Amino acid sequence: MSKRVLIVDDEKDTRTYLASILKKKKYEVLFAEDGVEGLAKAREEKPDLIILDIMMPKKNGIRVLEALRRDPDLGDVNVIMLSGIRNFIEQAYKELDNVETIKQIEYLLDNPDSMSEVFFVRFQNFRKCLLLDRNALIEKYRKGQSGGISALPDIFLDKPIEPEEFSQAVARLIGRPKRENP
Repeated sequence: MSKRVLIVDDEKDTRTYLASILKKKKYEVLFAEDGVEGLAKAREEKPDLIILDIMMPKKNGIRVLEALRRDPDLGDVNVIMLSGIRNFIEQAYKELDNVETIKQIEYLLDNPDSMSEVFFVRFQNFRKCLLLDRNALIEKYRKGQSGGISALPDIFLDKPIEPEEFSQAVARLIGRPKRENP
């Protein structure tokens, strides 16, 4: 029986592209177009691996990941999280005055430890400020109420994704045992 991979991404072109790579490697591919559908499909299908975009309608990838990690049946499923941080950084330069923060994110992205928790937490909080509920989050930061995230993916990849990099990441996760500490 082939391993099943669920791709949760609101961009049809991304789903099609990733599916073509996975199908060449003989994986069974499942799809979802947003976070709500992705979580439901994961619960229904119990895939071996989930590819999860961060920015999606209805429920973003971070919230889906948190729900997956809390779910007793899915908490141990390996997850690759995707985002277009390069496009995000270009937009940040246009909209933010704090160039030093943007340079820190670029530095972390360009260094080998860019998949680390430090990078992911900074990226998540910074992106929330810029793209999601900006005013409410900035107010929370001013009051010292900012919070981190409660779940991390197994691998974080940036779009556009090179086929070989993606294949290696999938093979690394799909071939290993389920997560030990859901």
